[in-house]
Amino acid sequence: MMTNMVDLSFYLLLCTPLLTALIGWLTNKVAIDMLFHPRKPIRIMGFHLHGLIPKRQMELAAEAAELIERELVQQHLLLQQIRGIDLDPYLNATAKTLVWERIAPRLRDMPLIGNFVSDKILTSLEQLAADEMKREAGPLMERIALQFESDFHVRDIITRNIESFDLDRLEAVVRSIAKREFKTIEYMGALLGGLVGCVQLGLFLLLRM
Repeated sequence: MMTNMVDLSFYLLLCTPLLTALIGWLTNKVAIDMLFHPRKPIRIMGFHLHGLIPKRQMELAAEAAELIERELVQQHLLLQQIRGIDLDPYLNATAKTLVWERIAPRLRDMPLIGNFVSDKILTSLEQLAADEMKREAGPLMERIALQFESDFHVRDIITRNIESFDLDRLEAVVRSIAKREFKTIEYMGALLGGLVGCVQLGLFLLLRM
């Protein structure tokens, strides 16, 4: 009977690496899940459990917005892009449409005057309209840029969007992007746990010798 118990204990001891590998894998899996869960804080045996991202969503939103504004979407660069837009092709096309499709039909339908509206006159009118619009475009773009600078705040917009972002959707996106990395973390937990178990088993056998 004693021999059977010793054999059983020995076999259980040999399972130590498997057990520690399972614990390592499970620990890392739970740690990953706790990035997103629980969504709302719960109390278990005096401990408050709350997923890292749900708990710090507001703080993360502010920090992410500041980082994006500082490193990626700087407002003065957006203003430079607005001021640097070349409107000439759009203004030429608008002048052409305005004169030939909007004004010309009306002028030619007018009694007496319509007979004198030639293509040459309309071409001159088109050029005149384009020149005038281009002359006004510069000050208009500057006013738009100043209004943009006054009303458009990159950080506030990004912060609001992240704060209101649906956590289920965020989790799905993150898990989809980092699926391979999350699996690697889980496997590394199992590997390290297994190695710890092997060390424990080796030490035990060494001490019994």
